[in-house]
Amino acid sequence: MRHSPFIILLVCLLTTTGAMAQNEEDVLRYSTPQIIGTARYVGMAGAYGAIGADFSSISTNPAGLGLYKKSEFTITPSINFSNTESAYQGTTMDDGRNRFALGNVGVVLTGAPANRLDRSPVVNYQAAFGLNRLKDFNSRTIIKGVNNESSLLDTYLDYAGSKNPESLNRFDTRPAFDTYLIDTLIGVSPFTYVNAYSYLGGFTSALQQKSIETKGSMNEVVLSGAVNLNDKIYLGLTFGFPYFRYERTSVYKEFNQTEGRDLDNFTVRENLETKGSGFNMKFGAIVKATPQLRLGAAFHTPTWFNNITDKWSTSTRSEFTNSDAYSAQSPLGEFEYDIKTPWRASASAAYLLGRIGLVSADYEYVDYTSARLRPSVDFSEQNEVIRDNFAQTHNFRVGAEFFVGMMQVRGGYAYQMSPFSSDVNDGMVQMVSGGLGYRNADFFIDAALAYSFSDMTNYLYSSYNYSAAADVKYSNYNFMLTLGFRFD
Repeated sequence: MRHSPFIILLVCLLTTTGAMAQNEEDVLRYSTPQIIGTARYVGMAGAYGAIGADFSSISTNPAGLGLYKKSEFTITPSINFSNTESAYQGTTMDDGRNRFALGNVGVVLTGAPANRLDRSPVVNYQAAFGLNRLKDFNSRTIIKGVNNESSLLDTYLDYAGSKNPESLNRFDTRPAFDTYLIDTLIGVSPFTYVNAYSYLGGFTSALQQKSIETKGSMNEVVLSGAVNLNDKIYLGLTFGFPYFRYERTSVYKEFNQTEGRDLDNFTVRENLETKGSGFNMKFGAIVKATPQLRLGAAFHTPTWFNNITDKWSTSTRSEFTNSDAYSAQSPLGEFEYDIKTPWRASASAAYLLGRIGLVSADYEYVDYTSARLRPSVDFSEQNEVIRDNFAQTHNFRVGAEFFVGMMQVRGGYAYQMSPFSSDVNDGMVQMVSGGLGYRNADFFIDAALAYSFSDMTNYLYSSYNYSAAADVKYSNYNFMLTLGFRFD
């Protein structure tokens, strides 16, 4: 199947070993929040836009704050189990990470007018502040298999071209040159490179292995306000201050499988650390269309991350069959840039089943083509790829809650479309969840378990060689417990 030049560029920027430049991968990473929050919210798969009276609604539909009748303190600890399974050249590997985290913590304060003799529509009003977790970056992936068609060193030859060795990239091709993984032919002009497999017949087979470990999270400090008008219309506003820390360590190893070659093995290690913070606003409304039916709508502005800093480095080591070994360390790279994430709009509905329970559904529209890397003059090529190859997506969430005395039983399903408009990659995410709860007038406790899963293609070094493509399945189990206390 033939792909457009922009699609080829997109995959190269997202997956090439050694490419630490800022690209579309960064935009997607910080533009796709997960369904994390209180146990009640997660237990219904985030289908909560028209229900309200839950702290997680502050980061989804802030009008839900308007349904609070009493003040409240809530905290949600959680345990996350992330797993990956890779298939590469007929070999399957699995790995994962476990982590304790804080889903959210916050306070809601309610108040009411001193009197309503003037027939004011304001029944009460609310203010809230706290912290909501938006995304967990913790994962570990290992990919392994024997490749009989291509090597990472082929990619290095493409990168080197006919450049002078002094002009080679300090993070990939220059370390490869310094460790004799690539070299120039003596007396040939312009510069012509060969790799360490070139002697005695060239590359035939290699055992390739890549491990990728990521750490960090994205959280959002929220300041919110809402108003209840005649117990029929609820309006809310949230000022969000998200911040994140992301770390990635990838180690690529290649072992020569053919006897008689000078090269025995080599290792390339890459380290990336990214930190940033930003600002956004969220507007929402909920209307009681009938005593049983609630309708909601919300709009999220883009998040403007204005001070993202990347720091990265690489190290390379080669070992030869004559026992020679060479090492090279890159300098520490550092770059500052901005990201504007996509805006979002959602519509929701919830139907109350009296004392039995409720059912709800949310629809969300996200325009990934509107995301941008800044300053535009430095990222014109990447932004063109975003416009041409990202998609306008439609996400769906459904949930239900049933009452059994003072207990509640919950379940939900969420579907998030792939952000890609072409078949470059998948990226679709699905989630199923369930939970239990207990509530009285002054205290509540909720528990939830959510299982999410997705597939992606990981290219070990270059999309031009489809033999370097691994299919990776991601699965995640998230268990959380919410404790809440109400007060006047």
